Amino acid sequence: MGRAGAGGMPDLVPPMQAATGDLPSGPGWAVEFAWDGLRCIAYARPGRVRMLTARDRSVTSAFPELHVLAAKAPRGGVILDGTVVALDDAGVPSRRLLMRRTATQRPGATLVADVPVGFFVSDLLWLDGEPTTALPYQRRRELVDDLGLAEQPVVLSPSWPAGDAGHVLATARRYGLDGVYAKRLDSAYQPGRRSRNWLRVPLRQSRQVVVGGWTPASPDRPDTVAALLLGVPGPGGLRYVGRVGLGAGAPRAAVTALLPDLGTDDSAFAGEVPASVARDARWAVPRLVGQVEFTEWTVGGRLRLPVWRGLVAPEDVEDGLWDDEFADDERWDDGTDAQVRTVDLDGPEEPSPRPAAQAPPEPAAPAGPDPAARVQARRLEQHFVYNSLNTIASLVRTDPGRARELLLGFADLTRAADRPTDDTITLRDELDSVRAYLQLEQARFGKRLTSTVSSAPGLDDVPVTSMEVLGRVRSVVQEIVEPRPEGGTVTVEAAADGEHCVVTITETATEQSWTVRPAVATIT
Repeated sequence: MGRAGAGGMPDLVPPMQAATGDLPSGPGWAVEFAWDGLRCIAYARPGRVRMLTARDRSVTSAFPELHVLAAKAPRGGVILDGTVVALDDAGVPSRRLLMRRTATQRPGATLVADVPVGFFVSDLLWLDGEPTTALPYQRRRELVDDLGLAEQPVVLSPSWPAGDAGHVLATARRYGLDGVYAKRLDSAYQPGRRSRNWLRVPLRQSRQVVVGGWTPASPDRPDTVAALLLGVPGPGGLRYVGRVGLGAGAPRAAVTALLPDLGTDDSAFAGEVPASVARDARWAVPRLVGQVEFTEWTVGGRLRLPVWRGLVAPEDVEDGLWDDEFADDERWDDGTDAQVRTVDLDGPEEPSPRPAAQAPPEPAAPAGPDPAARVQARRLEQHFVYNSLNTIASLVRTDPGRARELLLGFADLTRAADRPTDDTITLRDELDSVRAYLQLEQARFGKRLTSTVSSAPGLDDVPVTSMEVLGRVRSVVQEIVEPRPEGGTVTVEAAADGEHCVVTITETATEQSWTVRPAVATIT
């Protein structure tokens, strides 16, 4: 377990490490999300909390909001394995935001307020004077679930039985995560060891890349193509991100026919290309854009296991993909598990992330209270995200079917919040997001919240701005229903008004209503 401290609780428990592998088939396993953040072990006892990274560096003062663990710790102490996570405005873990927090050992009040963090707990190593590492994983999860920790800023990472693995993988992709963990239900926690009882299963991602050159099949045939040299444009120019081999067939023929005419003597890549690659490289004018699939970014900023999927037509090039967040900064290398990105506190602060998208202006509202005017329509507030995940985690054991439904709804909400501010969707999709949101809040409030959502026939395909209705519904729930001990009932009704669509939101307990006239909604 590590050396013992006061009261017998160890001062240090090296974290167990995951091996990389495929998703196991058959029973006997649990599946969790692989949260993108800073792996930490939390040592909590009444009145005191210590947070150590996987390299045993103290980050206790860097996360003052996590000192709440001291109030929940039993007299004999508790040791928790988890991940410190910072969420963006869409409720998705953000490496860049977390790096802003960890750029200083003692963040000021403004930084703590602007970039809050949470602790996503996944395992229990010590409980009230007794070690728990020898217990089976399934029992450790039951114990940690019963501790009553699930309250902002602490989240119990949902743990799903193997039968739900396909569902969890699909949700992780929709939520924007790059991997999941599979853990044997009967396995002990092995401090400091890497074990096949705990697997990290990376998810394949897809993105566009620029072709900056190629390596020939042989020096005697310089125009033949064995592998493409790939880059991604950024502020400093085209950045080398790896190479990819070409299979047979049309995708190979299409690119190899074009490359010889783009040959040049100078590399278009900013910075250095590995010497082993540059030695035989043939450089190309960076005019070709292709699509690749890969498992994840390595700590060196390279694509892991890329697969070439073909060229992208000029009209389909996605400018938004060029502003990417790389995992190449050395502060993401914890030195213990290259598959899990972590943060090192030594080093300068990263550039600030792109500012949160601003919501489109609301149409004029009727006289009377307008809570939506006081809420950012696009942001998924941190307390909502944490409450939703904790609610889902609690339902996995008691009502797994409902937990699955809520998890998919949660992933869809984060995707909706991540759309551009002027993105146009159908009224059907917008009302589906409203239903998903209300279902999550109903799971948390219980009988305190009831709701109905309906739409008149013929309105499903009416165009609306994303989150235009959802933003107002959220504010009604959060500012009108939630503070009232008896709760309330929210009704959402979409109806035609001439050539336009009108959505009426009513809170029946207070007899208040609000009207949303989607700016782009035209009935044809």
